[in-house]
Amino acid sequence: MTDANIEAVHRKTRQRLLFTGIHLVLYFSFTLNWTSWGERLGEYLGETRLTGSLMMFVVLVATFIFLETVFLLLSRREAR
Repeated sequence: MTDANIEAVHRKTRQRLLFTGIHLVLYFSFTLNWTSWGERLGEYLGETRLTGSLMMFVVLVATFIFLETVFLLLSRREAR
């Protein structure tokens, strides 16, 4: 492999580690539901049957999809 290819692999690996780290932090933030800090997440939101925990789960899934899309777009742009 040439130096340019090796540098590209290193850059992509750093990006993937960054995105994975963000994913892990966000994923483990869901454990707030079982701590005293997340007591309010168990309550209903207004007059709906929707709880803060369920809303947090939906927002986390949407965030994960968004982050993967950003990563793929950045990878595709670098490949050009």
